[in-house]
Amino acid sequence: MIENYKGWDITLNWDNKDYLQRSGSENYFFNKKEKWIGVNLNGAKIYGSSLKEIRHIIDYPGLYKK
Repeated sequence: MIENYKGWDITLNWDNKDYLQRSGSENYFFNKKEKWIGVNLNGAKIYGSSLKEIRHIIDYPGLYKK
């Protein structure tokens, strides 16, 4: 966990192999839109490209599609 923000545990999503994909040259690349993940106590998850974006989604959930 990188940070706990208003009850959400925010971490980098590097360890989740569902989001890693292999290119033809055996190098790994990452979907930048889902680089960060936030999980609350109820198990709800949100994804973002930066820590700032995750905080913004938590502060203003009505601005984002679910």
